[in-house]
Amino acid sequence: MVKGYYPKTINEVLEILSMEEEHMLICGGSDLMVTKKFAQNMIFINQIEELKEIKEDSNKIYIGAGCVYKEMIDNEIIPEVLREAIKHIASPAIRNIASIGGNICNASPAGDTLPVLYAMDAIIVKAFINKDGNLYITRVPICDFILGVRKIALEKNEMVIAIEIDKESYKNMTYSYYKKVGGRKSSAISKLSFVGLMKIENNIIKDVKMAFGAVGPTALRSREGEKILIGTKISDIEEKKEAVINFYDKLIIPIDDQRSTAKYRKKACLNLLNDFITYKN
Repeated sequence: MVKGYYPKTINEVLEILSMEEEHMLICGGSDLMVTKKFAQNMIFINQIEELKEIKEDSNKIYIGAGCVYKEMIDNEIIPEVLREAIKHIASPAIRNIASIGGNICNASPAGDTLPVLYAMDAIIVKAFINKDGNLYITRVPICDFILGVRKIALEKNEMVIAIEIDKESYKNMTYSYYKKVGGRKSSAISKLSFVGLMKIENNIIKDVKMAFGAVGPTALRSREGEKILIGTKISDIEEKKEAVINFYDKLIIPIDDQRSTAKYRKKACLNLLNDFITYKN
C-alpha cells in the first residue's frame, strides 16, 4: 500500500527523508506516468510555500525548487533566456504544474531547462538533516549534480530546495539565443536544443557560453570550445567560425532514437551553432 506524506515545511520533509525507508518526492508529478517509477512512500511537496520563492539580491537570483513553469514565465526576475526555454516546454496544462526542481532531478537528456542552466553555471542547493537533528545546506554546480541519464548526486536523506544563478552569468551579455527542435511547435519532447550567450565590448567577444541539449547523457557544454571565440573581433568572426564548428563536430556524438537520428541531430546542432556565432548587430 502506498503511504503518502503532506509536510508543510522543508524541515518536515527532511525529517521524513531521514527515516530508514525509501521515499519519493512529488511536486507536480507530470513525469510519473512517463518514468513509471513509484515508491511505497510518497512525499508530496507542492504545498510547501518555502519551495515556491523567487527572489534576488545584488549578485544572485534564487529560484525555489517547487516553482512551477508558469510562475517563472510570469516573473521578470527570471532571466529572459530561461523564460524563453520554459515557454517551449510541453503544454499550458503541464507548465501550470511542472516544477523547475523536477526537471533538474529527473535528469533527462531532453530536459528543456538544463542547457540554459548549464550555460549560466547554475548552482543546485541541497539540504539534509543529520543524525543529531542539525540542518545542513550544500551547494553543487549543476554539471556535478547531474551525473548521467536520470542519475543525480542526491542522497536518500537529501532534497533539492533551490537553484541559484549568478547575475553575472547573463545580465551583461550582449545577446542571447535559444532554439528547441521538436517534432512540432508545442507539446514536443526535444530532438535537440541549443542556447548561446555572448558578451561583446568594443566589437570584441569578451565572453561566450554555449550548451546543447538532447545530444548526450547530459547537457553538453565545453569551455574549451567557448575559448576559441573569446577575444575575437566581430569583424574576424568568420575566420573563427570554421574552427568552432569543427571542434563541436567532433564533440557532439548523439544517438539514434524514436525521436530523431544521430545524423539529423548533429547537423541541426551545427546549423544552430553557426547561426548563433554569425553575430548580427
